[in-house]
Amino acid sequence: MKQRILGIDTGTNSLGWAVVDRYDDNHYELVKQGVCIFQEGVKIEKGIETSKAADRTSHRALRRQYFRRRLRKIEVLRVLIKHALCPALSEEDLKLWHSRKIYPAKPEFMQWQRTSEELNPYSCRYTCLYSDLDLTLQSDRYTLGRAMYHLAQRRGFLSNRLDASGESKDDGKVKESIGQLGKDMEEMGCRYLGEYFYRLYSEHGNKVRIRSRYTDREQHYRAEFDAICERQNLPEDVRDELVRALYFQRPLKSQRQSVGKCTFEKNKPRVSDSHYAYEEYRMLQFINSIRVRMADDMYDTKRRPLNDEEVNKIKDLFFRKTKSNFYFEDIAKKIAGKGKYMSEGSDEAKPYVFNYRMSQSVSGCPTTAQLRDLFGDDWQAGIAEAYVHNTRKDGTPKTKEEMADDVWNVLFSFDSVEKLREFAHEKLQLDEEESKRFAKISLSRNYASLSLKAIRKILPFLRMGMLYSHAVFMANIPTLIGKERWEADKERILEKVGRIIDVPKEEGLGTRHTQEAAIKEWLSREYGVSEEFLGNLYHPSMIETYPDPKPNGDGVILLGSPRTNALRNPMAMRSLHQLRKVVNALILEGIIDHSTIVHIEYARELNNANQRAAILQR
Repeated sequence: MKQRILGIDTGTNSLGWAVVDRYDDNHYELVKQGVCIFQEGVKIEKGIETSKAADRTSHRALRRQYFRRRLRKIEVLRVLIKHALCPALSEEDLKLWHSRKIYPAKPEFMQWQRTSEELNPYSCRYTCLYSDLDLTLQSDRYTLGRAMYHLAQRRGFLSNRLDASGESKDDGKVKESIGQLGKDMEEMGCRYLGEYFYRLYSEHGNKVRIRSRYTDREQHYRAEFDAICERQNLPEDVRDELVRALYFQRPLKSQRQSVGKCTFEKNKPRVSDSHYAYEEYRMLQFINSIRVRMADDMYDTKRRPLNDEEVNKIKDLFFRKTKSNFYFEDIAKKIAGKGKYMSEGSDEAKPYVFNYRMSQSVSGCPTTAQLRDLFGDDWQAGIAEAYVHNTRKDGTPKTKEEMADDVWNVLFSFDSVEKLREFAHEKLQLDEEESKRFAKISLSRNYASLSLKAIRKILPFLRMGMLYSHAVFMANIPTLIGKERWEADKERILEKVGRIIDVPKEEGLGTRHTQEAAIKEWLSREYGVSEEFLGNLYHPSMIETYPDPKPNGDGVILLGSPRTNALRNPMAMRSLHQLRKVVNALILEGIIDHSTIVHIEYARELNNANQRAAILQR
């Protein structure tokens, strides 16, 4: 009897494979072999890896930036032309610039926007700030229009608070530079940016590079715009039109469509890891997994979970507003006392032995910590007491959880600090200082692997102190059997399912002795749950999987695309696509089939840029 074996060795830019037949006497015969060489899924220049799409993406972003800047200038010119603040251009001139990039090179217009040593835009801005123009004169109207057009060219991008939550080192440099510019303006006695740059240019000419500085749109440009409008007594309608043309900014596109689906609830999107329910779920999952024993008891059976007193001792460690992650040693110290703890397998002799190493990183609950700091330890009750919109549309009162969700959604979605302060003051009845603190709450923009619906099903069982695996098994049972029967038989079900999870074979449930199968069999027998609904039982091993293979037009089952939200590494994806091509080709040739044994070696360095760099350097 022979057994066919497919052996595969994948790498970052190659795939080797061989098909052999193995006989009973461990004799092997080669059937077919081959090697595929392909380019890595990343671009490598001077030993530095970058995404192949990065250049294309950056060039596209730059094209869009130029296009939108051009649109802004065109809109500002339309307003200026309408109110005779610049030389006239026809609508056809503006359309050609918009659609075909043909600049309106009319002599009078070119003269108006030309820069010279005697006349430059900064001098126009300075004049508009400190001189009362006679707007009945064409020359003065053109001076005002030139200042406005220059502000349109320089106004910059207004970052919103959602961007600021992921601040980088570069953002710090920008803020530092803007702060330094403010100090320089103050030292020179200048209130406005245009005034400061005009004086620099007047005193130093081209020796000083004016544009090599970071500026702030609201603090510098908008303040100067408002000052010019006040000084020149611009009519309200003209000012509104200029504000719309100068400072309108497209809202950021929502990225909700790119959020993956829940592992357990396939039609529900994953929840942000900043949601307070997820933070509690993550915290309890970790706390329930901690095991401790006394050092003089060497039997593993004596390892116990934390008791209620110990859990209450360590919970405050998770509620940190800044640097929310901490080390497990903080937990051990809180429970055992300083110097009285050690990790399992340590050579030291200490009274308390924990199942985690002391350097284990533990995730805190930064969102909850910030809300507790503002509304008190029972922050949900604090919100419920202050919240104005405490009823649903049908007039029924909202739960504390629903009101907490409202507040979290506002923090997660509002992009304006001012709107957030307004919400805090009007809807949560906070004073000015508390409103400022509320507006400073920052949330992570990352996502968990589960939906809010699944997390809220699991949480009640984690609160009972169950391990994550037990809580997941229990989570969807109330839905499967119905809430009424669950409330009536809750204690019995908890006891029975707990015994099945621990020792399924001792429960006398036939030959199907896996935990999942045993629970399904018992639910079917005791509560009449159909096979269709039993498929909705949660299982702790469930992960996002690849699509099942499907038959082609000839009925041959082939591997589908390896694309999945769980794996985004371009190098690994390139290797998986090559693997799919090889396997499908061997299936179509009839060399392998469903009975073939597969031996595969997958390069660990495929998903680790540091390891790839080390191997390449060696």
